[in-house]
Amino acid sequence: MLNKLSKVFTDKLLVNGAITEEQQELYIYGFFMLLSQLMYLILACIFGLIFGCAFESIIFYIAFQFIRRHAGGYHAATETRCEILSTLSILACVAVIRLSKTYGIQTILLIISAVSAICIFFLCPLDTPEKPLSDKEYKYFRKVSWLILLIISVAIIVSYVFKVKFLFVPLSLSLILESLLLIAGKIKKTAIAKRVV
Repeated sequence: MLNKLSKVFTDKLLVNGAITEEQQELYIYGFFMLLSQLMYLILACIFGLIFGCAFESIIFYIAFQFIRRHAGGYHAATETRCEILSTLSILACVAVIRLSKTYGIQTILLIISAVSAICIFFLCPLDTPEKPLSDKEYKYFRKVSWLILLIISVAIIVSYVFKVKFLFVPLSLSLILESLLLIAGKIKKTAIAKRVV
């Protein structure tokens, strides 16, 4: 769906002479990324409004996108599967944010997010067989991932100590979800590599 919409926007630019045919693929990708991030931000807001935690849902989504964009992780085989899994992941995280308002799960989240931070530190960045990273890109994305991880981790610790739940819970969940995606991505990459050999 989003890919088709991206092509429609790009075709309009091409017809109007705003871009060349050589730029077409780049613009399709750019529109796809913009539309998908906008769609998932809107979904996070909708789920947040339904569960009564819209602000926390936005914080979660923004923090998650920052770390995800640089650290990488699991990518679904098809666009439809990606949309379904992404929607379910956001829904699950927003539901946990809501549950944290009722139940005292902060210490559990702190422990899990600490383990998640360690996983992210060692596994990032994770590329895909379709888009492997060069050595230079790998080093760049690793440094940026570590910097973002450090910032989020410090924010988690500070918000835990000062009991700022509206920051602590969504930031913790951003690391937890990213670590799960990195682990799943690493498993998938290893399985593909074994099939090729």
